[in-house]
Amino acid sequence: MRTPDPSSHRPASGPPGKRAPHGPDGPPSPLERPADRLEGRLRVVLAAVALVVLPLTAWAAGQAVYSHYAHARQTMPARLHPVTARLVTDARSAGDRAGAQSGFHALVRWSDRDGGHKGVAPVRAWLHRGAATTVWLDARGAIATPPERRDFAATAGAAVAFATAFGGVASAYGLWWAVGRSMDRRRLSQWGREWERVEPGWVTRYSR
Repeated sequence: MRTPDPSSHRPASGPPGKRAPHGPDGPPSPLERPADRLEGRLRVVLAAVALVVLPLTAWAAGQAVYSHYAHARQTMPARLHPVTARLVTDARSAGDRAGAQSGFHALVRWSDRDGGHKGVAPVRAWLHRGAATTVWLDARGAIATPPERRDFAATAGAAVAFATAFGGVASAYGLWWAVGRSMDRRRLSQWGREWERVEPGWVTRYSR
């Protein structure tokens, strides 16, 4: 009885995790598995996303946030008007007052054509009693949240752009890693099945 030639049952490729190389100028190697080609295409797509799509997405997100706050700063002063007030109490952290916004606040006093007024207003940190500050009032004369600083729109836009880029890169890398792990498991399983077919021929050959 003729001993099977082990070379006729040789696995299509080497051990798992090592793909058969492409020819530098010719078509893909016949030893390359379909899973190897699929992984290569997926990695090209992910690289394109990381290098092209993510920068554009981050820029668009940052620009949208910048435009929003810049527009708000331009329109808010039209609905508000500033008055000069004096602190009646020292500035305190807003965390000391339940329901207050972040920052510092103080009881302030100001006067207009309707007489004197008092109210709790946002102020700069560490101001003391008697210090002058600017308070913003709405159309009804109530204390309102002051407009954002001039550089706030640029800062917020840059922060959102960075967060978008960082999150996108992390997601792309995670998907890249997951694809590699999945393909390695598939190659390992396929290589094991092929070795089960090849092993009897090798055992028969070397046991004679």
